[in-house]
Amino acid sequence: MTSQLRAPRLLAAALSFAALTIGWAEVGEAQMTIKRPGDRPDYKVELEPHLLITPFEPLGPGSGSGIGAGFRATIDIAPDGFIKRINDSVGIGFGLDGVHYGGDPDYRGVCTRFENGPAGTRICTEVDGYGAPSNYVFGSVVMQWNFWLHRKWSVFGEPGLSLYLGDLGRRAAFGVSPALFVGGRFHFTENVTLTMRLGYPAFSLGVSFLL
Repeated sequence: MTSQLRAPRLLAAALSFAALTIGWAEVGEAQMTIKRPGDRPDYKVELEPHLLITPFEPLGPGSGSGIGAGFRATIDIAPDGFIKRINDSVGIGFGLDGVHYGGDPDYRGVCTRFENGPAGTRICTEVDGYGAPSNYVFGSVVMQWNFWLHRKWSVFGEPGLSLYLGDLGRRAAFGVSPALFVGGRFHFTENVTLTMRLGYPAFSLGVSFLL
């Protein structure tokens, strides 16, 4: 008798679990947006303050890893993106970032200036600044290609260029570097997201406002 009652209960539990699983899958599928072009936040510009960390050496004088902060503004220029069958879009991003590199206290440096000393000796009066702390400013221009995967998630790639200016007292550095990032957003709301970016010359974590 017990076994006869247990079997229907197990069957009912299995059916209930299957129904819940199917329901969750349908809810998840309903949240997916990658195959629905245009089903994404309606905005003209993305404003993103962020924090920075870089494991890379400076592009000019200085050494060590860096930390900093910055700001990115991205203008939505192609709402329909490059691929008509999926939910993508394209923007142009402009960023301004400041990074402080801690330097390397074990770096001994290379003498860059000598003066004559007593008895014909040569005295080093200046060494390079590659081991010293340094501060850099980066100005970046990128193309942002977005993929709107889900109501809560979107991802993007950003190729571009970065101009940098480094200050080490008398040894300032200026140049142009490639910039390449991949990133993603978690959407707290439709128009406010947590945004992470990995790439070169720095990683970032910030909040985006889609306006």
